[in-house]
Amino acid sequence: MPPLRCQILPSFDPENRDSLLAAFAGISPIEMGQAWLAAPEPDFLAAKVCVGRRGNSLIVSATMPDLDIFTKTTDANQRTWELGDVFEMFLKPEGEDFYRELHITPANTRTQLAIAAEGATGEFLPDGIFASHVWIESGHWHVLAAVPTTVVTTRAEISPGEKWCFSFCRYDAFRDGRQPILSSTSPHPVPKFHRPAEWGVMVFD
Repeated sequence: MPPLRCQILPSFDPENRDSLLAAFAGISPIEMGQAWLAAPEPDFLAAKVCVGRRGNSLIVSATMPDLDIFTKTTDANQRTWELGDVFEMFLKPEGEDFYRELHITPANTRTQLAIAAEGATGEFLPDGIFASHVWIESGHWHVLAAVPTTVVTTRAEISPGEKWCFSFCRYDAFRDGRQPILSSTSPHPVPKFHRPAEWGVMVFD
């Protein structure tokens, strides 16, 4: 997958969906898929994700079609993937072993994990280290996330040309007990998201 350009966005109101869409106008989304399957599952619905930059924060906008929008989460740093729908972000400075796993649910509850290296057990980070908003419409839910560089790296500023490895993933769950449908922007040969060698690379303007 070619590097993903992370452009500088115009100012926008993070609580206004129309303002967010205007800020991302002209930026092509990337789609989640199921690269580990020869053909997608029957109920698979492709989410679309756009990225940009404001100051020293990564801005992520995701739109997820969904047949059954729900979560049983009630607080931060719960095991969201076992409790319903969840949008997941994996972010890692290029050349480093450590990475962050950040989740957002339709209830705008967040889970934040620091992972020292592939295969290591994640450690929960304080809630609110990144900002998020969620909008729910008929058949879709939309996520906005603003992730400061200090959450992902050891530096306070993003430098032009800086590279992060990334993967955006999803658990699309069902209340009737069916197994959730997994998808990712990464070309994983198996449905396992903690495989940094297969993630994409974004380059900041």
